[in-house]
Amino acid sequence: MVRAAIPPYCWDVDLLPDYRERFASRLRHLRDAAELSLEKASEQGGLSTNFWGSVERMVQEPCLNSIFGFAKGLGISVRTLMTFEDENAQAQERKELNSLLDLLTPEQLHLSLQVSRLIYNYKAASAAHSESQLS
Repeated sequence: MVRAAIPPYCWDVDLLPDYRERFASRLRHLRDAAELSLEKASEQGGLSTNFWGSVERMVQEPCLNSIFGFAKGLGISVRTLMTFEDENAQAQERKELNSLLDLLTPEQLHLSLQVSRLIYNYKAASAAHSESQLS
């Protein structure tokens, strides 16, 4: 293909990440984290099981309406579904925790935040106590 025939705004398209692959991976990871079968998730989202599975396998690409159906099937917001993480920078535990947090209700998320703060404050208090004993 001759580069001159391609509009300038398309020249760097090959440099973009493969969002279809990232979306398919996130979709499957969130469904697995929610312990939902393809059948249950697709039923809740109003999508066919075959279509859901083909998106997870990157055989088909979803349209905007389908993306809303995936979010509904997982019981999460579209924003949460479309939030991609830099997978190379994330430890497995952080990835699993993030996936679980994405599935929580607002009340559960608030409770998780409170528990996380208690754990952090306990760790900080323990460190301060250890330092005072060394002095």
